[in-house]
Amino acid sequence: MLGTRLASYSGMARQPRTLPESAMLHIICRGNNGLTLFREQSDFERFLGKLEIAAIKAALFIHHYVLMHTHVHILAWTDRTDLLATAIKSITVSHHHYYALKYEYKGHLWHSRYRSILIENEPHWLQCGRYIELNADHAGICNDPADYPWSSYHYYAKGAEDSMVRPIMHYDKDHLWRPGVENRGYREFVLAGKKLNYVSQKELFENTSPAGDVHHR
Repeated sequence: MLGTRLASYSGMARQPRTLPESAMLHIICRGNNGLTLFREQSDFERFLGKLEIAAIKAALFIHHYVLMHTHVHILAWTDRTDLLATAIKSITVSHHHYYALKYEYKGHLWHSRYRSILIENEPHWLQCGRYIELNADHAGICNDPADYPWSSYHYYAKGAEDSMVRPIMHYDKDHLWRPGVENRGYREFVLAGKKLNYVSQKELFENTSPAGDVHHR
């Protein structure tokens, strides 16, 4: 089963020195000084809408994501890494303008520039996706990723419709998602990640050397 096969997988994702033309990337955008980026449901919904439009324009195929209140994680395959910076800028600038107008906010909304970390092979893609979808659990917002609405977990574990997710690179994508059908193997796989050391997982999928942090824009 998927859960059994992948829960036991371990290893480090190597960090290359250059960004290839196409790649699977863990993209992280954080609010400035822990600022709350999404205060209401409409904030989440608008951001997802803008992200979906930008992803289509930039040949960015989102496999896993989570919108936290203070930051965003995206695992995406791109056929055009040269378009990534423009896509992320369009999303973050749009949200900044929207947020400033709605909440009468002045100042920097985003912390520095986004980060993009290369994830090299499929077992690491799924592990990184699990790490992303467990973010709300790790933050103490919920005890089960099924209870947090703003992530790709529902697409894979519950067979929920989510136009944001386009997992073209998962070799068994037809088994990972079936409309309206619960995927117990995937759920077991994700929940098994709760037993892993969070610090080591964060180190694996977020904290990289400058060489591994291949794109800053």
